[in-house]
Formats: sequence, C-alpha cells, structure tokens
Amino acid sequence: MSQRVHSQPELSVVVAVGDQEDSIGHLIRNVAAHLSRLGRTFEILIVNAGCSDNSLSIASVLAGNGSGKGSGKIPEIEVLARDSGGRAFLRGTSEARGDVIVLIDAGKPVSLAPLAWALSRIAAGRDAVVLRGRYIVARRLAVLPVIVRAAGPGVLFEAVFERRAQELGIDIVGSRPRRPLPLLLRPVLRFLAA
Repeated sequence: MSQRVHSQPELSVVVAVGDQEDSIGHLIRNVAAHLSRLGRTFEILIVNAGCSDNSLSIASVLAGNGSGKGSGKIPEIEVLARDSGGRAFLRGTSEARGDVIVLIDAGKPVSLAPLAWALSRIAAGRDAVVLRGRYIVARRLAVLPVIVRAAGPGVLFEAVFERRAQELGIDIVGSRPRRPLPLLLRPVLRFLAA
C-alpha cells in the first residue's frame, strides 16, 4: 500500500482491475498525465476486482512501493489489494477522498478526451455523467447510495447504475451495441417480415 498524499484531491479515479497486466501501466500513466494536464488534483485508487496476475504489482511499482524509488513514480496512486468480491467500485468509492469520482473498468479501452467535458457538466450541477462503454464521472456523495445498490462488472454495472440513478440529475452519452439476434430466430423473423 502506498502512503496517501495528505491534501484532499478534487478527483478520485477508481480503477477496477482484473487481469490487465499488459495494459494497466499504460492506463495509469495516461490517467495521471491527462489529469495533470487538466490542472486537477487527484488520486488514483487501484482496486482488486479479481486480479490473479501481476497487475496490482505493476500499479504498486508505479506508486513507488517497489524497490528503486525514482523518477516516473506516481505518488497519487493507492493500491487496494484485497479482493473486493465483485464490488470494486463500491470499495473504491468508499475509500475515495475527492468530491468527484471517475469509475473506470481497466478491462475496457478508455478514451480520456471527453473527461474535461464530463467534469464541466458536473461543475454545472449534474450529479453524474455516464460515458457509455468508457467510464462514469459523478459527485461521490450523491451517487454512493446508487453504487451500494448496483453490482456487477463493467457494462453490467453501467446499465444497473443508469437504472438506479434515474432520480439523480444524470447525463448519458453514447449507446450500447445491440445484441445480435440468435441464429435460430433470424429465419422466423424474415418469414414474419415477408
């Protein structure tokens, strides 16, 4: 575990990490660099979401917890190594110190380009912005009750979050890919459509 920076950050980025040792270092560096360019104070909480590879070790090295402390370390990283039992976003949100959280599933490709826009929507009074297939940006205290009731990994969590957050002021950007029709159903539908 890394030692946390003492000042309260503006943003807490919660990253649910499974087996992503090939990409986790790149993701963490990109998030830290992007938030630094935006001029935001932040913390990055790396939460064990069933990780069985070296992903958490890589995050610990980036945080400066390994031997050879030197340049390239990101002191804003906190590694929550205990398995969260499928509730990584709840664990991370509970540990977060920032007023605004960003929930990222490390198993999905992440484009940080719309993050500044999402943060501007939060600053304008929205409780949450769901960037479908990417991440969720939200006011931590407003969405904590929703996160407590929502469970599941990645896309499943996102869909449950959207349904349960309807009473909040949320913006939803993007669409979900439609599921393809089962092969057995296609001829029946073609017959009915004819």
